[in-house]
Parts: sequence; structure tokens; C-alpha cells
Amino acid sequence: MADKTSVARSDKIPLNEEMFPTLTAAQISRIAAHGRVRQVEEGEVLVEAGEQTARLFVVTAGQIETSAMSGPAEEIVAVIQPGMFTGEVTMLSGRRGLAQIRATQPGEVIEIDRGQLLSLVQTDSELGDILMRAFILRRVELIARHFGDVVLVGSIHCAGTLRVKEFLTRNGHPYSYVDLDRDDGVQELLDHFHVTAADVPILICRGKVVLRDPTNEEIAECLGFNDAIDQTHVRDAVIVGAGPSGLAAAVYAASEGLDVLVLESNAPGGQAGSSSKIENYLGFPLGISGQELAARAYTQAQKFGAQLMIAKGAKQLACERKPYAIVLEDGVSVPARTIIIATGAEYRKLSLENHGGAAMRWRRGDRSWRRKRSRASCSISRTDC
Repeated sequence: MADKTSVARSDKIPLNEEMFPTLTAAQISRIAAHGRVRQVEEGEVLVEAGEQTARLFVVTAGQIETSAMSGPAEEIVAVIQPGMFTGEVTMLSGRRGLAQIRATQPGEVIEIDRGQLLSLVQTDSELGDILMRAFILRRVELIARHFGDVVLVGSIHCAGTLRVKEFLTRNGHPYSYVDLDRDDGVQELLDHFHVTAADVPILICRGKVVLRDPTNEEIAECLGFNDAIDQTHVRDAVIVGAGPSGLAAAVYAASEGLDVLVLESNAPGGQAGSSSKIENYLGFPLGISGQELAARAYTQAQKFGAQLMIAKGAKQLACERKPYAIVLEDGVSVPARTIIIATGAEYRKLSLENHGGAAMRWRRGDRSWRRKRSRASCSISRTDC
């Protein structure tokens, strides 16, 4: 964490009423029933950036501020006054927090952990709407302002850079990007972390860990996407695939009180998540982007307590005994009472050297080329289940 003398003050995130609402005395009283009141001292750090334990603070007296990395520098994200609260969507997922939270004046706060917060948003519709709207808008603003715990160094001419960008973007994780071809001072950054242009894409996590041309699984591990998930816990339902159908199943099951885990080898949304605009999805007459649809469904599933394991592909279904289990690519078995396969479908690619010629022959009327088949994208092996 940078020394506070080097932290720049910033008004980059506007304190509008929806993103940073001020709660009424009655609302604060209802929140207090789900948490504990504690005193804070000036300069006290309540949460460090990258801390695993998700905690929300409602300020009742005094003042606290949140700061996060913006590229190589740390900046003040927001100043929280009495009646306001901290937190964003990491409070729902239980992932590592992106910001440091520090008291700038002596005062009093109400501290709420993740379990208490989920109970609150599920049982109090008014407060649930206020908190969820603020969390979503804050995450959108963090992404737009590049406040995060990771810096990507790469080139638009590098396929690996585009892959890492897509992985971070589709998983809704804010990051800063340094372009080797355009940004000034990039050589100084490379020298500082002892890397070269040949190592791109380069991912710098929390200013400490350097990954050279990382896989999606390595990125997820470095950023702690799955740290809060107990893989040995027996779930009521494990869903393989986080496309629209998998996320819908997670929302329906978790909203009924079931313990749900979703396994996804890449990012929420599946093929739909990469669509620029979807106009035939029920309930959106004006259309919606695949990324926005996936983000809404994912947040809705988290609201009800469902967890999502990222960059963990399923390899095998084991159902010779109960509870059943899904064997992951790394050999870990995830047990469950119910397993839902929602891996979607993809077109079969023709094993031809000249795909253009094959396409031309198809256009001329050879309909025998027009074949497709459903295939489990996670390649779950067959069993006698």
C-alpha cells in the first residue's frame, strides 16, 4: 500500500445520490440490527486493499475514506460522511476488496459482514434496493475510471493481450491498461518489474505479483476470484456453465434458499455474453448487450447467496455414489446433491484446410455441409449415470 503522502486526492467518482445515498435514521436503525456498532480512531485502517474478509461500514459519526490503485498510483475514491456506507459488489461475492478503507476522523460505524449483508438485502426490500443499486453503480464507475488492483501491460497487436482484456472485462473486474505501442514511460515500468516486451501480455497484481502471458486460471488465482469458495462443501446444487440458462438456474435455486455453486471455465454469460446487442431476449424490448445481461444475472444470483467459480472447467461427472461430484480439470472433486449441466452448444468445425472453399460449395447448394451438434463445452466424460 502506498504511503499516504503519495496518495493523490481525486473527485473522479461523483458523490451522486444513487451511488452514495445518505440513509435516514430509521434505515440506519434497521441496518444496526444486522451488525455491530464500533468506535474508530483517526488514521485507523478498517480494511486493507486485497483483504479477503468482506465487511461493510455505515458511518454514524466522523468520516472515512476509500482509496484504490489507478494505474501505478493510489488515489482517493470517495469520502464517506455520516449516514453513508462503504462497499460494492465484492461484498456479495466475498472476493478480495479493491479499496483500502481508513478513518480520517474519530467516530462511530456499524460493521456488517457478508452473511449479515446478504440476509439484509434478501429480507428488507427497501434497503436491499438502495444497497444493490449503489453496489452496481460503484462497480461500473470503478471499471470506467480504471480503479482496481491489476495493471495489464500489452499491445493491441498481441492476441494474448486481447484474450486477457476480454477475460477481465467479461468478469467485470476493473483494471488499468498500459499500451506498449503508445504510452509514455512504459520502459520505466518494465524495468521496475524486471520484464521485457517479449513477455507480453504482462499482468501486475496489486503491485506485487507479476504474471507473464498468464492463463485465465492463473489470472483468477492471482486475483482471488475463488478464494472465498469452499470446494469441499456439499452443495444442494452445482451448475456447470454460467451462460443465461446456468445463471437463471442459479437465481431460481438460490432464491428458494438452496446452497448453489456455479462452475464456469471462462466468464459469466457464455456465448450470449459476447454479443453486442441481444434483441430477442424476453423482457428487453429495446435490446440489451450480452455483457450487461450477464452482469445483471450474475449480480442477481450473488444477491441470493449463489457462488460462481471462475476459470475452473469441469472434466468428469462422478455419480456412482451420493453425493454426486463434478471433477474439475485440476483433479478436485466438488460434491453436490444435484448437478445441472448447462454447458450450451457450439457449431462443429469442419476439419478442412480450405474452409473458404467449403463455405463456397455450401453456398452453391450442397446442404450436406450444414451440420451442427450440441457439445458440452467443458468436455464432461460419459458415465453410466
